Order: sequence, then structure tokens, then C-alpha cells
Amino acid sequence: MGCCSTKSKSNKKLSQEFVKRKTRKEYVIKQSNFVVLIHKKITEDYELLSTLGQGGFGEVKLGKNKTTNQERAIKTILLESSKSTNIEKLIEEVNILKKLDHPNIVKVFEVYQDDLYLNIVMELCTGRELFNKIRKSRSFSENQAAKYMFEIVSAVKYCHASGIVHRDLKPENILLENKSPDAKLKLIDFGTSHFLKPHSKLSKMIGTSYYMAPEVISGSYDMQCDVWSLGIILYIMLSGLPPFYAKDEKSLYKKIRNKPVSFKKPVWSNVSKEAKELIRWMLNKSPAYRPKITDILDHEWIKTRMNNSVPDISLASESLSNLKLFNVHNKLQKATMTFIVSQIATNTELRVLREVFLALDVNKDGTLSKGELINGLSKFSQTESMNANELMQKCDIDQNGLISYTEFLTAATNWKTALNKDKLYKAFQAFDMDRNGKISLEELWQRLGGDEYNYGDFTKMLKAADVNGDGEIDFEEFTGVMIRQLESDEEEPNQI
Repeated sequence: MGCCSTKSKSNKKLSQEFVKRKTRKEYVIKQSNFVVLIHKKITEDYELLSTLGQGGFGEVKLGKNKTTNQERAIKTILLESSKSTNIEKLIEEVNILKKLDHPNIVKVFEVYQDDLYLNIVMELCTGRELFNKIRKSRSFSENQAAKYMFEIVSAVKYCHASGIVHRDLKPENILLENKSPDAKLKLIDFGTSHFLKPHSKLSKMIGTSYYMAPEVISGSYDMQCDVWSLGIILYIMLSGLPPFYAKDEKSLYKKIRNKPVSFKKPVWSNVSKEAKELIRWMLNKSPAYRPKITDILDHEWIKTRMNNSVPDISLASESLSNLKLFNVHNKLQKATMTFIVSQIATNTELRVLREVFLALDVNKDGTLSKGELINGLSKFSQTESMNANELMQKCDIDQNGLISYTEFLTAATNWKTALNKDKLYKAFQAFDMDRNGKISLEELWQRLGGDEYNYGDFTKMLKAADVNGDGEIDFEEFTGVMIRQLESDEEEPNQI
């Protein structure tokens, strides 16, 4: 991915930070590769519609892709008027989000930069903030609170396993993906998040006052600060009120550090002792005696109150059978399939596969191990025996020993029905960055995130599809290389 010249120093720094050259290595397909920096005005590709929200960084707008008609949330910042620290925070937020691959964490798709603006294109969540739902409901039933807590804790557990502390967990930073009754939660706003090495401590007081842990106020903390914030959120979900309240921050901080959590208000009379016990544990003033994020999911209150969604057995079996059929060797085909799943497919289209993934992910770490795959095959598969080692080899696209969320979606999708002309056209248009009807080697390299990888790998990808040998891939050649894989399965290919 090349760098274009910019007028301002901040723009130049942004480009340099985003496009650091690394030692070239063999191309490894992963969803984070597709989050690339695009040097042009976002209005060339997106129609900017209404304003969804505003903040210190700028504003968030509703945007519609002019080619695919997909709607996205677009965070916009005016570079010239922004402090370099704000730009660095946004760079850090994108770098964190692109590494996170979890059903309950908001996705980032693209980043656009021109001389004036930085635009971060993210997943659009059309439901309300969890805070608004709490305010409207006043409080949740324990079962509903447990369901939401289960989803939030799963996302935070995945973050912690990835070495990331959020530092600003609060209901306003948790969105419902849509307005349906069974909508999933999405964790957003990683602007204050930080990569934290094991046994390291942070000192900067960051976060929102009401959700801030005592050790954050004291100036020496680690990932356990997120557990405290989750305890505050659970308290509010069950009562509609924060456990610590004061008219000024100094008094509030004193209460957070010294006042015991109380359940004396009438609303708590109908709440189970198990819920109160969990909240007390999470709001222990000492982080050493607070539960680890993994302990929360194992707590009896979560287990008994959380109605684990078990997918339809036949649908789960079909998804697992698709794993066996997934046998893609051509890197362009595999990269395109991964791109379609991570960048184009909607949450509605992926709903069943998401439920299957969540059911298979027993320890809720956001990935599937070989043991979890074996357990899932015995529990859900109604077909003939499948070899777990063989399936791991097929599905673990980046070969790190675990199946990520996107890897599972890619391998478990029924490509006979999913790989239609519409999806392929959207992928082709995304790769054809100059809109001239052909994909060049440079475009392929840039859109698939090839900056840190061997340029030769992309030359091989292009040659695999370039039937007429003109050095570019047109739409007919692109669809041809994709359906050849389906034909190799000795089944009738989709009509494209």
C-alpha cells in the first residue's frame, strides 16, 4: 500500500504510522489485512447522510456505499484542527479494532484519508445504546441482565486474551446491533484502549468517572479495572442506578475508594443473593481479590440465568458439513471468500453461523480449539465421522492452531448458495479501486493488505485469474477463478 504526499505534517505522520513497512513474508489470509488506508476523498465511494453522533474527535455519520448500497457508520475527524495526540489515539483505535475478530465487537472496515479528513468506516449498529434501553426499562430481569452480561464479558475476555484493556466500559459504549428483540450487543469505542503486556501496570487516569475502578484513581492498574467497570454495569442493569453517586468528582472518587457497595434500596429486594454476591465480588476494592474475567462466565448466577442459545441441530450439522467441503487451495479464491464474509456479508446472513460458532466456543475466548471442534462434531454433527485434524488444517487459514470467528464463517458458509453474482460483483468493485473495470496487481496488493507481505504472492494470485494474459483481472476472469473452485467439488456450480 503506497503513501501519497500530504500538505500537513499531521497527515504525513498519519500515513507513515499506518503504512510502516515490515519484513516481507508469505501472504497469510486474515480479516485484519482488509482494513486498509485508502488515499482519496470518502465521498468518491460513500454518500454521507445523517449525523449519528458527535464527540471531541469529530462526528459519526451514516454513510452508504455508492456501489454496494451497504450502510456504515463513519467516524470523521478534521485533521488540520486536531491535536497530534487525537490522531495518534485514532490510529491506535483502528490498530486495535482491526486485530479484534469477535461476534460482540464492532467491526472496522476501511480508513479513508485525504488532505483534510480522516474517516474510519465501521459497522453500523441500528439498535440503541444499552444505556438508553436501561433508562427506558429502568432495570432488567435477571435473565435478561445475565444474557447481556454474558455477551459483554465474552467480548472483554477476548480483548484481555489479545492483550487489550478497554478502560472505558460503560453502557454508552455498548450498542444493540439492531432493533430486534434478540439483538446481540456490540462493544464499541476503543479510543481509550491499550495494549498491555503481562504483569505490566498503567498509571494514566482514563475512563468515565462513575465506572472507574479505585486503582485507576490511585494511578496503578491493569486489566482488572475492566472487571470493576463490568460490575458497575451489572449493578445498573439490575437497579437502574449507579452504586456510587456524588455531585462532584472528588466526592465520587472518595466513595469509589472507600464506600462499600450497598443493596439497601427497595429494588434489590427482588434480586437473587447470587446476583448480589457476583456484584460484590466484581466490586471488591482490591483488584487482587476481584474475579478474573474468566471467573465471571463460570459464576453460578451466569450459568443458571443465562439461557444459552443452542442452534437448531440440523442447521448446525449442515454448517459443520460445510467445513468438510471447504477445500480451497488458490489464495485469491480463499482471500476473496474471507473478504466477502468479513466485509460484505450482513449480520442477518451470518446469524445461524454465528449461533453455531458461539455454541462451539465452550470457553468463550472467541476462537475454536481442536478440542472444541471435536466436542462440537460429537454434539451437533449428524453426518459421517469427520477428522478433526483434517478440519483444523482446512479451516485454520492463518495456521496459528486456532480457528478464528472469521475463519469459521469462511469455512462453514455454503458457498454453493452464497457465492452469487451480487456478492462477487461487490467484491470485484472493492478490489477495482480506480473503477476502470479491471483489477491491477497494485490494486490487488493494496486491497488485500499486502504491505507487509511478499509482492510475488500477489503476482501468482493475479496470474491464476488472468486468462487472457493482459496483466489485469476483469469481472469475467474474476468470476471464472471463483466458480472453478466450486466445480472442483464435483457438484453443479452456481449460476453466475
